[in-house]
Amino acid sequence: MRLFGGVFMGIVFLTIGIILLLNSFFNFNINIFKLTIGILIVLFGVFVLFNGFGFQDSRNIVFREGIIRVSEVQDEYNIIFASGTVDLSKVKIEDEVKKIEVNTIFAEGKVILNPDVPTLIKASSAFGELKLPDSSSVVFGSQKYRIGEISADQGYLEIEASAVFGVLKFIITN
Repeated sequence: MRLFGGVFMGIVFLTIGIILLLNSFFNFNINIFKLTIGILIVLFGVFVLFNGFGFQDSRNIVFREGIIRVSEVQDEYNIIFASGTVDLSKVKIEDEVKKIEVNTIFAEGKVILNPDVPTLIKASSAFGELKLPDSSSVVFGSQKYRIGEISADQGYLEIEASAVFGVLKFIITN
């Protein structure tokens, strides 16, 4: 989000300039400070309505809808006050254990998994719901779920998932 760049700041300066010119030409008795603050608040509201307020990067979705497509595993993915998907279906696991954390906080999230990749899901929820691939749910507490053969000799994906005041659903692609 580029709040103080481009068009938004241009509109702010243009509006303030016009008000100052009108004030000096017509000698209005206007409190410029209060008027400027009011205009800034209105323009900020218009900016939020039309351009959105959230952001998304390679690990986070905040205040918007989005998809994070993962090819190289990072340590943590977050969906906060949003609706989003973390697509782990293209992740390649060699002979190592790759650990990641997926969090949903006041959000609705999905995690897409590849059935060919051995995966251990450690699901925990507080005031939320975690829906596992076998249609079981974790509402309060924690539960483990396995996809494929999990062994220390062979690599696998370990996901520590948590849902706080939200929903996180795991989906296995075919």
